[in-house]
Amino acid sequence: MHFHYDAAWQRQSSRINPRDVTRPQGTKPFSGDVTALLATGTESHGDTSLSTVEGRSCNTCHLEADSYKATFKKPWPHFVASVKTKTGLDRITAEGMVQFCMISAMNAKPLAWDAEALAGLTAFVLDRHKKVVEK
Repeated sequence: MHFHYDAAWQRQSSRINPRDVTRPQGTKPFSGDVTALLATGTESHGDTSLSTVEGRSCNTCHLEADSYKATFKKPWPHFVASVKTKTGLDRITAEGMVQFCMISAMNAKPLAWDAEALAGLTAFVLDRHKKVVEK
């Protein structure tokens, strides 16, 4: 089952449909070399074309490894207050968090679940998570 982004619903509400940040059953992520995916994710993290807000990228909020909330150190999936407020979900995966930020912070549609960009950004988030936990 494929879930779509309902822009009209999004404009009328500060809530985000939890289906937009939860991988649909039966779908598979883009698969590739981990090093290549991390490079893609690092590049995508600074890509302002992913956002509908001029000049905004993931780096706008998360330039440094210490720019994440304390819950970022917890194992995935974990609780994120803004996710709970906007989706009602008690826990979210790293991949779901990328999708959440695409909608909430980047004011854009979620990435396709099989997109290389989603896999790359997820690899980036997981790598950054590992570095933050190791600190």
